[in-house]
Amino acid sequence: MPQSDGRSALELPDATPVLHTLRVTRGTKNTPFFLEHLRTSGSQAQLAYRITADTARPLQPVRN
Repeated sequence: MPQSDGRSALELPDATPVLHTLRVTRGTKNTPFFLEHLRTSGSQAQLAYRITADTARPLQPVRN
């Protein structure tokens, strides 16, 4: 749940869930290139991503 300042910035009522999404796009040398940061009402949001690879790459584990 958002803090009171986040609720007022998003114009949300109390106890409304917030969808907080971060997406990092990486460049050709696998370095971070672009960061997208999205916060919106969880009750009004739907996300869908279609990702098409140009070439096959081996999968690597996600690191924390």
